[in-house]
Amino acid sequence: MRTAGSRTRSSDNSRRRFVRVSECDSSTAQLLHGCPVVTPEGSRIGHVDHLMVDAETHQLRYVMLARGRRHGAEVAIPWHALYFDAAAGRLVFYTWV
Repeated sequence: MRTAGSRTRSSDNSRRRFVRVSECDSSTAQLLHGCPVVTPEGSRIGHVDHLMVDAETHQLRYVMLARGRRHGAEVAIPWHALYFDAAAGRLVFYTWV
């Protein structure tokens, strides 16, 4: 029931742009969960905590890194800025300067 002056939420405002995907939600997330993330030189940045998927297209957009061992700060890295080094079993974060 609506009262005078009340507003309903627009469906566009209530939609989330990104959805969190944890290791129990997908096989890709299972594969990447805990995977180390390093710089091209091999310095450790952190490890994969969870993934963020575009809610409309269902495409992987961000990898969320845990930086500390316990409750460390989370960092979002765009998926397109990473590549999987299968030989070493890690993700490499690369940037161009």
